[in-house]
Parts: sequence; C-alpha cells; structure tokens
Amino acid sequence: MRLWGRLLVALGLLLAGAGNAQAAWWQAKTDHFTVYSEGSDDKLRDFAERLEKFDYLLRKMTGKTAADQTAADQAAADRGSPVKVYLLSSEAKVKDLARNPNIAGFYTTSDRSAYAFLSRSSKGGMFGFDAEQILFHEFTHHFMLHYFPAAYPAWYVEGFAEYFSVVDFPKDGSIRFAQVPMARVPGLVLGQPYPLKQLFAQTTDGLNRADGDRYYGTAWLLTHYYFNAKTGRSAELSRYLNDLARGEAGEPDSYFAGGLEGLEKDLKAYMRHRTNMLVLRPGEMQLGAITVSPFDATDGALIEDELHLIHRPRTEDLPDLVSSIRATAAKFPQSAAALALLAEAEWKADMREAALADADRAIAIDPQSSRAYAVRAQAMLDRAHDSDSADDWKAALTAIVRANRADTEDPVPLALFYRYHAMRGGKMPDLGYDGLYKAYTLLPQNPDYRFNLAHALAIRGDYEAASTLLDPIAYSPHGSDMRDAALRLKARFDAQAAEKGAQNRAPAP
Repeated sequence: MRLWGRLLVALGLLLAGAGNAQAAWWQAKTDHFTVYSEGSDDKLRDFAERLEKFDYLLRKMTGKTAADQTAADQAAADRGSPVKVYLLSSEAKVKDLARNPNIAGFYTTSDRSAYAFLSRSSKGGMFGFDAEQILFHEFTHHFMLHYFPAAYPAWYVEGFAEYFSVVDFPKDGSIRFAQVPMARVPGLVLGQPYPLKQLFAQTTDGLNRADGDRYYGTAWLLTHYYFNAKTGRSAELSRYLNDLARGEAGEPDSYFAGGLEGLEKDLKAYMRHRTNMLVLRPGEMQLGAITVSPFDATDGALIEDELHLIHRPRTEDLPDLVSSIRATAAKFPQSAAALALLAEAEWKADMREAALADADRAIAIDPQSSRAYAVRAQAMLDRAHDSDSADDWKAALTAIVRANRADTEDPVPLALFYRYHAMRGGKMPDLGYDGLYKAYTLLPQNPDYRFNLAHALAIRGDYEAASTLLDPIAYSPHGSDMRDAALRLKARFDAQAAEKGAQNRAPAP
C-alpha cells in the first residue's frame, strides 16, 4: 500500500447500519484518534475502542507504552496530531472524494493532520480485504513513520504492516494478531513465495496483481519468521536491518548462513509449519477514555466539503467548492469555523481579497480561530512580498503569532513562521528553525514538512542529518516523483557532507 496517498482498497467497515445522508454526525475522541461518523453512539464507541486497542498493540510490541518510557520521553514521542478517521455513509461518496471508481477509502496527510476516509457499506470475503484490515495496515505505516523513521527495505516496511494489520477482537476484550493474511494465501500457496533475491533487491514498482500478492505475502512471512522463529535467523535479520538503517549494510548474502538461498530454504520450511497467532489480553492493555458526543451542527454540515478541500482538490473544482461552502456558511452567519473554512477555500481558489475579508470576519466572531489567522497570515505574506511594506510584514507576523497562540499544536502557523523569516531574508533566527522542527514533529508523516526541514538543516550545514531525514521517502516501497526528488537531494547532501568532512579533516603529519 502506498505510504503517501495510498488507497484503502477497502471494502467495508464492521459498523452496522449505513445511516441516511441527513443523519446527525457524531464524533469519538480518544488519545490518538478523532473519529467522525453518521451513526449511533454504541457503534462509534466500539470502533474507536478497536482503534485504541490496535494503537496499544503497536506500542506494546515496539516498546512505546508509558510503562516502557520515562514520562518526558513518552510526552515527546506522543507529540503529534490525532489521526482523523471519517466514516462516510456510502461508497459513492468515497469514490467521488477520491476521484477513483475502484476504491472505498484513502489514507494520507493534510498540512494539519493525518486522516483516513472510508466506506462502511461493503465487506471483503475470506480471501479479500475488509476496510478495517486496510486501515490498520495504513495506520501501521503511520506509526512506523512517526516512531521509527529509517531506511528500511521495502519488504520490511510492507511486511511489518501486514504482520500487524490482520487482527480480530474477541468478546473477551483481547486482541489477536500475527494472523495469516488470507488475501495473500493464494499467491503464497498457488504461486510460491516471492524469490528472496528479488525481494531484497526491489521495491513494489511495476508488480502485477499476482506478483504483488506474492511479494506482500512473502514480506509478511519473512517478518513473521523474524519476530517469532526461535532460531539464529532473527539475529541475522536484526543485524541486516540495523546496518541498513545506519547506511552501513553490505550485500544481503553476507548476513545469512548459506546466503539468501539458505534463508529462503529455512523460510519455506517455516511456511510448511503452522504459524501461531498471538494474543494481547485485556489486563495487559491500558486504554484512555473515549468520549462520544454529537458533532456540532455547523461542522457536520461542512464536513464533507472540508474533506474535499483538504484532499488535494483540482483547480477546476475549486470554484464550485467555494460556492458550496459559501452557501453553508450563509446558513450559519455567526459561525467562525464556517467563515474560516470559506476563507481557506477562497485562498486556494486564488480569491485573495475575499479570503482575507472572510478570515477577518471569522476573527471578529472568534479571536481564537487559528485557521482564520493562518489564512490572514498567508494573505498578508503575499501582500508584503509584493509591497515590501514594513506595515504589511508586521501584519503578517502578527497574524502568524496569533494563530500559534490560538492553537500551539497546529503545525501550519509554525511552518508559516519559518516561511516569514525565509521570505524576509537575512540570518534565520533559531526560533524559525524551532518552529519548523516542531511542525515536523507534530506531523512527520507529511512529506512537505520533512522536505522543508531537510532543506533547513542543509542551510545550517548539517548535511548528514538532512540526508538521513529523507530516508523514509527516498526508500519508500513505492515509486513516485517525490521518491525520485528525495533520492536526488540525498545524493547532493551526501556529497556536501563528504566535502565538509574532507575540509575539516586534520592534515596528515
């Protein structure tokens, strides 16, 4: 599945009842998720609890629970926006939003949060995928990128997600995991495992459906073997993965007794034995409170338009989207949230004066609207760039500071603070770098923040750190223009790091 803009090939969520299009929206808030749904309190609470259990499973198995860390380390590690999950009432809505007739959901990031939207109306069969499984697969990628960003091989990135994504939740409150992904069984059994020499050598680029199932199935099998086999192979794989993450790996054959052929022989023998699932008992889990409440009527009326706005709308679609949001905002004239969303839509549609005017209207109603101040800041930055007026620059900075004070955990004002100083020129203050770094730590899954911070580190001369920061994109399992750009930047930063090292090396005696 794609790390950026990956499709949830999904096929139904275990939430009964579709709900009609006019039903009230509900929201469930947990420690790590905010879930929005047209549905009942009980069903939404059940789903939110499953999400939290899955998050705890990942933390427990990777040593990221509160019990495993100091309070300070836990607070630092947990910094980040909750993942937003939107449960839409029909596949038709999802297909329209994704602009793809063949999918029922999507996971990606905006400039404020990671989010997923999916349909509740269809289900996978025994040898197919259901929406929860795909969502868990994608959330595992999200978790890895937040806590363990590194240059992992493609097979391990996908195998790690496959290993955890097949779970179920018995009535006793436990969670069962490390199960066989039934959708991959036909490829493994009928097509044979994917050859390890090829698995270690390539990404998922260009794979057809059959080879893709074999690739993902073998990645799952090798990861299951790594985590559970009581042999020396686990130590060999651990050394290989650690060296690769540090950029020090040699040829894969050199890490395994008998080379990759020996590993492949043992892996096939492992496949012939029954692979046991694992269980995390209720007493082993520590879950936070789940709060379910009706969603604000105004926000509920805007929720689907907001999704269309943050989900990379096409330029030609923006005028109609602005009109739709404007019509809804007119029904709620005292809603600062509606006006702020309208201002953001107008800004994206290049209606700059209207955007500034509606942002100011939102601020007049709610002086704590971070979103409205962020739009005002962008408008004033644009104006200051053209005028170079001290008053315009001051107005831009004031809007940025107020946006940040209104919501210190919103990454957008923090990134704008860095942009303000970059546009003004001169030496970047440490606070500018700090702001960009915090924006990145709040949402490390967003590639723009990662790229911008890498450039900032390179400007400061820390080429090695800049290169390392790009590893998760440069070594993504899936080909893209973004991956190509990251690889080019890494090569440049690596060369600059080498040159800097040579200049700083002491002369020979």
